[in-house]
Amino acid sequence: MNSLHSTTGFKVLSSIFIIVLLSLGVVACSGTTSEEEAVEDFSTDVTFFTGQSGDEEYTGEAKPVVAGEARGFEAASVMRNKRGSHGAVLLNDGRVFVVGGQGSGSQRGIIYTSAEVFDPVTGVWEMAGDMKDNRHDLCVALLPDGRVLVAGGRGNLNMAIPTSEIYDADANTWSSTGELVTERDYMPCTSLNDGRVLITGGEGRDYQDLSSSEVYDPVTGQWEAVPDMSVTRARHTATLLDDGRVLITGGGKLDPPYEKSAEIFDPNTNTWTVVAEMSTGRADHHAVLLDDGRVLVVGGRGKKLTSEIYNPETNTWEKTGNTIQPHAEGAIIRLSTGKILLTGGIGYGLRAAALYDVSTGVWEELEDMNNDRYRHEMIRLNSNLILIIGGQGREGVTAQVESFTP
Repeated sequence: MNSLHSTTGFKVLSSIFIIVLLSLGVVACSGTTSEEEAVEDFSTDVTFFTGQSGDEEYTGEAKPVVAGEARGFEAASVMRNKRGSHGAVLLNDGRVFVVGGQGSGSQRGIIYTSAEVFDPVTGVWEMAGDMKDNRHDLCVALLPDGRVLVAGGRGNLNMAIPTSEIYDADANTWSSTGELVTERDYMPCTSLNDGRVLITGGEGRDYQDLSSSEVYDPVTGQWEAVPDMSVTRARHTATLLDDGRVLITGGGKLDPPYEKSAEIFDPNTNTWTVVAEMSTGRADHHAVLLDDGRVLVVGGRGKKLTSEIYNPETNTWEKTGNTIQPHAEGAIIRLSTGKILLTGGIGYGLRAAALYDVSTGVWEELEDMNNDRYRHEMIRLNSNLILIIGGQGREGVTAQVESFTP
């Protein structure tokens, strides 16, 4: 080959190389990102970090939780670990138990085995030992004897796990208990009036949505399958009704379509009954029992602002006021006043908070929280103040905690 051919060939190859690089840059920059996707998301990450107690240095200041002079949010003691997609329950002695979840510490984040307990009177967080298995998006339920059941969730291999464990708050110890019939994550669990715990649907080991359900008996320490729901569901809600039955609504994947169907589980007969469907499909939405026995359902993926109320006596849905901000993957709780507090969530305002007045059917937008949050937890303390715990935000997973004075 002569020099002219060599030079020409080199120029052609160089031009092709530059074009490829430019094309890759265009592809990388041209994808549209929705507001919901703009925040950091560890939901499909894999990690091999331990997430054990003491993995993160703690320098937090103890701040007892006391009522503010006016309605609003105030900073509280930070957790010992950053957590999102964790679980939390109020213990019988008034302390708050927080367990598992995802944290920071690597490009992909830690999945925790650790747990911690918060005393709102002293403002002190203390470690509460380690589970056997790392897990997030798990089931956490308080048992009648005061122990805490932790089950399922997504583990270190980015797959649903079947194991269950019991935390004894009095002894500050962990022990294994019966495994789930079917491994699952992204599912709600409900403490039934008879002392059992109901788990419904979720994602299975192969990331498929499940219709199966099962109940845990704390007397035998075993899970038992109950009849399947009418459809597969994950990222749905489960609400304990005044009569002891459980209302299940919606569900779906990260992208539409979402389920608009609903059904009720009767623990007395271990049977399901399909009930009236919602006005729209919803996933990663919120449901809460109102003081009058009805159930408020709000929001969901797709930046939904709509709300509706289910009446179990008439088996009907009634539309009510819209929220101002979308709140999918936020948190909801009923206050001692009967009003409903809704905080955070993916969308336009990660710090957004709203208050629903049942008497008027109107959502009132509150002053923002102190921190960005979604995939966080809210607990109503014995003082009737609300504790808002962890979550993810624009800067990643947080250990920040704050309280709300109604």
